[in-house]
Amino acid sequence: ADRILFANYVSPVSGKLLVPSAAYDSVKQAEGGIKYRSDSLEAYVTGFWAKTGEHNIGLERSYRAYGLEFEGSYRRGIFLVNGGATWTKAEITRDVIDPSTVGNTPKHQADLIFQVTPQVETKRFSVGANFYGTTSSYAADNNGLKMPGYVVTNAFVQYRPNERVSIMLNANNLFDVLGLVEVDAGFIPSSGVVTARTINPRTISTSLRFNF
Repeated sequence: ADRILFANYVSPVSGKLLVPSAAYDSVKQAEGGIKYRSDSLEAYVTGFWAKTGEHNIGLERSYRAYGLEFEGSYRRGIFLVNGGATWTKAEITRDVIDPSTVGNTPKHQADLIFQVTPQVETKRFSVGANFYGTTSSYAADNNGLKMPGYVVTNAFVQYRPNERVSIMLNANNLFDVLGLVEVDAGFIPSSGVVTARTINPRTISTSLRFNF
């Protein structure tokens, strides 16, 4: 309701909806998958299909998407790795206000997003890293400007001298990767300057925890 309140779907005189279908956004979806489990390995694969509609300020549109999701983990002795990935093929199928976007990929929708975390864990310490990333995506629905993909590395070390004390060292975005998550334009203007929102730069933190 907050999205349609200031749009042209509501009569300023009676307060009633001028377009009844704007009262909700429909979602039709189907999923199917398989699961595998053993003592050391778990794997889940899911296929999905979805059709959605959207009513918003300056927006009346439909989308279709299909793809695959994967989640898994593997443990062998002190070594453990878990991760996941989602591959998505999305498309704008209807646009009442701007029909030129039909057939385009929705903005910020990457074909592939993924994350994997390998680590070594013993009674006294844990050490590992988390890698997550995305392939390129479009900055706007006109598909005129692409934001490049990136992979971010987070690392961690934990030392437990006894059952009550743990010391942790974490490094987020260890290699200080530049990742764009939003750009306020669908093309590069003549000035060559646009505004972008990025992921956080490298941060390092440490902590000391006591369990009483």
